[in-house]
Amino acid sequence: MADKLFSDFEPISKEAWKEKVVTDLKGADFDRKLVWNTENGMKIQPYFDHEDRAEKLDVLDQLKDILPSSEKEGLDWKSFQKVVGDTNEEINKNALFLLERGVEGLIFNVDHVKDFDIELALKGISIEMVGIGFENVAHPRTLVRDYVGYLHIHGVSLDKVRGFVNFDPISTYSTTGILDEDGIERISRLISYTSEMPDFRVLSINSTAFVNSGANHTQELAFTLNTMVEYIDQLQKFDISPEEVLQNIIFQAAVAGDYFHEIAKFRAFRLLVVEVAKLYNPDFDEKSIEILANSSLWSKSLYDPNVNMLRNTTEAMSAVLGGVNAINIEAHNASYEKPTTQSQRVALNISHIMREEAYLGKVADPASGSYYLDSLTEKLLDAALMLFQTIESENGFLACFENGTIQGLIRETRDKKEKLIAQRRSVYVGTNRYPNQEEMVNPEDVKLQHDHEAKVELLHGQRATLQFESLRLKTERYVKDGGERPKVFNALFGNLAMRKARSTFAMDFFGTAGFVSSEQFYASAEEAVKGAIENDADIIVMCSSDPEYAEHVEGFAKAFKASEAKGKKLILAGHPGDKEAEFLAAGVDGFVHVKTNAIQSLAQFQADLEIN
Repeated sequence: MADKLFSDFEPISKEAWKEKVVTDLKGADFDRKLVWNTENGMKIQPYFDHEDRAEKLDVLDQLKDILPSSEKEGLDWKSFQKVVGDTNEEINKNALFLLERGVEGLIFNVDHVKDFDIELALKGISIEMVGIGFENVAHPRTLVRDYVGYLHIHGVSLDKVRGFVNFDPISTYSTTGILDEDGIERISRLISYTSEMPDFRVLSINSTAFVNSGANHTQELAFTLNTMVEYIDQLQKFDISPEEVLQNIIFQAAVAGDYFHEIAKFRAFRLLVVEVAKLYNPDFDEKSIEILANSSLWSKSLYDPNVNMLRNTTEAMSAVLGGVNAINIEAHNASYEKPTTQSQRVALNISHIMREEAYLGKVADPASGSYYLDSLTEKLLDAALMLFQTIESENGFLACFENGTIQGLIRETRDKKEKLIAQRRSVYVGTNRYPNQEEMVNPEDVKLQHDHEAKVELLHGQRATLQFESLRLKTERYVKDGGERPKVFNALFGNLAMRKARSTFAMDFFGTAGFVSSEQFYASAEEAVKGAIENDADIIVMCSSDPEYAEHVEGFAKAFKASEAKGKKLILAGHPGDKEAEFLAAGVDGFVHVKTNAIQSLAQFQADLEIN
């Protein structure tokens, strides 16, 4: 049917398509207008077709054989959730609550619970039916010994047990500066001790520290592979073969908000692991790779937290479509407060909706055959492999971390990301764009990350929105201590479309720092300046069109600065172009527009208003 339908149309080449686009652009530069420069340093074309894949190797064809899916069964993933509670009784109650709502894996935060007791924590749980994970474990061998004892007492066959211990001394070192000198030996003992538990993984390799400190996808993939090689090489000193190491690894990968890149990242990661693993073991079982996708801190926000539900949804979809074995989607409020049972339920329902309503589990590999995703996957493969090889040529991950190479690369990427966020070119809804001005957050209720002192530069996890959150919390703290919330008044005159657009932009801009805005339209610039002088706001913003700015700004500014309101800030909404010096000389104090670095500008406004 499709062949017959399209047989009447002449096929079009990509070159012909581009020629037509260039014509439609009317002289504008094609690359500047339509080619996307990603955070990974890649240039993404606006259009992909079969020509992009014509001469490519069929390395991606391996995916259909190694993804956790089949043509009959479709995609298969397990839903994990972190158990919440401070006592053994609380975590057991919460675990049972989650199991009643369809969770397939439970993750216990061991060191967070006072006197953690496996018997009490797992009471009433059928271990054969659910995966059990343990994290933040100070003494992993003791925990595993107690767990095995519990299994023997309750008659659970060891080969029926699924789960993991999230023990990753290298990741811990990268975030705390504390290197567990016995960490590798501990892992070797865990591997030996759990030899009869093939589906219980005791070596976790985490990418979370990289993602949450601002790394890009290429860096995340490469550094995770470098970490794997570090463990394989180090464990051989304790007579643990590469084959044994590979059988005991679970990859704990963070998933962030770049939808298509995240899908491609997970697809590329499986292929990269296979390529490296087969250097150690040519008979490596490609389907034995276990990937648990965890929510990232980087992609979440403190303000307008319900938006995190939407972020969780796209992240979960990209992880599942990328072919992970399991997902752990944390509650939307988990980054700044203790999750409630309701927020846990909402997070868990994302997986249920994908499986039961969106039917993602009915398709073996939904991403297969997409020209864009295949091209993106291949780009990430090549870039990550190159960086991986570079780190290995410089003596591996630990050596490069200790000399600052790893941190330097991530810092450079994070700085670029934060610059885009500060310029609001990278949008976080509810934080650096479209803030809810009526939302109030008590700064005393916000958990702050405290930096550790260490001999090496550490990877500090943070929300990408941290800079804006800090600005707004500073305002909230000022108000809580008795200060008056900063007021902004937008004086609109002239062209209807431009005055309203610029007023909306200014309200959005100042709202990100917790300033409250109001607006008023005036029939003339003269009336506008009069209204501005009489208003009790701390900051006055002129909102109109460029032609009217050229005609009226000088008179407006001089009249304003000659009045009793001269101590207030007078701001112009819009880019002044070649009239910047002229406007400043007339008395304008500054400008807000799309190229303004909002962080620097708003911090200066706070300083001028003595908000410290």
